Amino acid sequence: MSRTPEQLHWERLFERFDPDRPAFDPAWRVERRYSPAKAIVRELARPMGGHKRFMLLGGLGSGKSTELYGIAEARAADGPVVFVDLLRHFEDRVGDRAALDRVQPWEVLLVIGLAVLRAGQERFGHQWNKELLARFDAAGRAFEGDEGETPSFDAAKLASAVAVLAGGAVGAVVGGPVGAGVGAGLAAMGEGAKSVQWRYRIGVRGRAQRSDQDARVQQLLEVVNSLIAEIQAYGSKLSLFVDGLDRIKDRERVSGLFVESDLLGGLECDVVLTGSLVLHWGSLRKHVRKFATKILANAPVIDRADPWSWEPGGPGIDLCVEVYRRRTADLPAELIPEALLRKLAYYSGGRMREFVRLIRETTGPAWDESLPAADDRVVEQAIESLREET
Repeated sequence: MSRTPEQLHWERLFERFDPDRPAFDPAWRVERRYSPAKAIVRELARPMGGHKRFMLLGGLGSGKSTELYGIAEARAADGPVVFVDLLRHFEDRVGDRAALDRVQPWEVLLVIGLAVLRAGQERFGHQWNKELLARFDAAGRAFEGDEGETPSFDAAKLASAVAVLAGGAVGAVVGGPVGAGVGAGLAAMGEGAKSVQWRYRIGVRGRAQRSDQDARVQQLLEVVNSLIAEIQAYGSKLSLFVDGLDRIKDRERVSGLFVESDLLGGLECDVVLTGSLVLHWGSLRKHVRKFATKILANAPVIDRADPWSWEPGGPGIDLCVEVYRRRTADLPAELIPEALLRKLAYYSGGRMREFVRLIRETTGPAWDESLPAADDRVVEQAIESLREET
């Protein structure tokens, strides 16, 4: 099928504005004035104070994943980084997105351990101690017996199915070009893992809660910290990043992860993760243990002096326009005129994901008519589609 030059432009715009994909390319990221990311990077770089632990809170679509990835990439310049994408893991590897809403602290800890195991070998060239691997197998199998399952936990096999990125250097061993490159400092572990079947039940409905005091939970924590210690034995601090816990909506489950449990705070390395805004709305934030909580607010798109106009609107509108410009530097500048960009930014409510979704929504109707530039009709249609979804 032949396409016009205008249609090719809209196709490229569609591909570059995926609301479910963080901005992995550093050239696409825009520094946000009110983001805590720079302060977190500075704190992580300081040698004093022991292990640092931060939780990034914000509404869905606020841009937490992009900010978390930027922090991880900055840390990869100074040492080893392991980045665990729990949402992708449950969607693509476990095949049960809803299970993430039921996950227990020890199950998150287990996935983290598997991610460190995989990154250590594939990215950092580390050969794991066989006795430690046997202990990991034993720790995983200890959770299987209660539900009548035949213990079959195999850490090495399961690690190959975890959605993990890694980067940086361990001592003098520099991670090579493993898997699909997604940024200057981090790389995804071989994408062939999508075909590896995940064979361990996590986030199961009705499963009994495990206390931090449970001997099996403590055994697992000791094993995961031993994995971390082997990586850090090269003389470089490991920084661990966990994305996806912010997607958990149930207040009781969120409280179980971060208020009633401090298991993730027991990891003996620097940890930064995204957390649910339920902690903020539900007044639970002050009860979170071992993590310093930081808020990533939506971009301020409303000018209080003139709240019904996007000309000029709040400073968040300029941020959204710059996000668009960074991704379209090689496309015609008039593809979406600035006045219409500002309108889309205003109606996004300052949520980065919604702004990206609105841009993508313009591409279909514009492609259909092979438009050289978006017009008011196309933009109104995109805004209306967002209204229908919400």
